[in-house]
Amino acid sequence: MGEALFYAVLLGAALGFVFDFFRLPRLILNDKFFFDFLFWIISAIAVFCYYLIFNSGAIRMLNLFFIIIGFLLYTFTLGYVTKSIEIRLSKKIKIQLKNVTKSFKKVLHSIYNISVSYTHLRAHET
Repeated sequence: MGEALFYAVLLGAALGFVFDFFRLPRLILNDKFFFDFLFWIISAIAVFCYYLIFNSGAIRMLNLFFIIIGFLLYTFTLGYVTKSIEIRLSKKIKIQLKNVTKSFKKVLHSIYNISVSYTHLRAHET
């Protein structure tokens, strides 16, 4: 029983890491639904596999409690530290993406202007 509870805490911490991993794309893309949905699908599969391995599929609230404890331990220790780093990093990435988008729009606009002037020249030649 002790081994199963230890792995429950580890599973909770791993799920905290997965949640933390999805935080950066959520912050950059402002798409919370997709990444939260993906996190919950991964969490459900992981917890289901845990229960199959350690409890033969029987759901015990004590194990779920220890999974939650592991998740909270990760979130309030390492997750707290990485959150501020990810927020700063996402702001820098957003700025870079805006710059790349502006440059790409300028290139497309230049190509459009060249093609328009070429068609005007061709129209005047005939």
